[in-house]
Amino acid sequence: MAISKKVIRKLWATSGGFCGKPDCHADLFPFFENGQVTNIEELAHIIAQKKKGPRGNNSLALTERDEFDNIIILCPSCHTLIDKNPGVFPIDTIREWKKQHLQSIENIFKIPTFNTRQEVHKYLQPFFSENRKIFDTYGPYSENAKSDPPACELMWDRLAKEKILPNNRKIEKVIEQNQSLLTEEESSLFQEFKIHRKGFEFNKLSGDVNAMVPRFPANFQNIYK
Repeated sequence: MAISKKVIRKLWATSGGFCGKPDCHADLFPFFENGQVTNIEELAHIIAQKKKGPRGNNSLALTERDEFDNIIILCPSCHTLIDKNPGVFPIDTIREWKKQHLQSIENIFKIPTFNTRQEVHKYLQPFFSENRKIFDTYGPYSENAKSDPPACELMWDRLAKEKILPNNRKIEKVIEQNQSLLTEEESSLFQEFKIHRKGFEFNKLSGDVNAMVPRFPANFQNIYK
């Protein structure tokens, strides 16, 4: 058995890019001084794949041990620590870590309600700005993409998953919560963005590429302005 690509993508997407041990939260995709990025994440089984592994003597079927609920993303140090000390780090403890980590990521997406268009616009701008900076620096039409395509593609893929996808979800949720402040034209633009967001996310997380996904709507970053 092996962990499927679908499970790996879901684990990555829900980790936020940080170690799942509460007192660690190490950045799993650190940037080095030379500008390169590397991943140091490890897929840690809560109940080992095999009966003789750490916390492996459990009734959970072997066929279910590579599924999402039985895996937590950790940094190498924490992965080694829990597997060498299964008595100190039992199943329930690690499951609680994962539960808390998922809740922390979810809490990021608690959506505020605003009274004015100006307030919504101001709130959304950091998300738009970060997305734009990443796209301009590492996106497929950037100067970096022309000068060093392989390295740039790696950076684009990881930053898209780590930053742009969560930002897009946040933008969509905020606008949904504050739709009453949209103009008719903006409402139409918002529908275009939702189609783009879903398609872009599918391309980045599914492993497939659908060329029919529409691009980010022009001037959408100025919504509520």
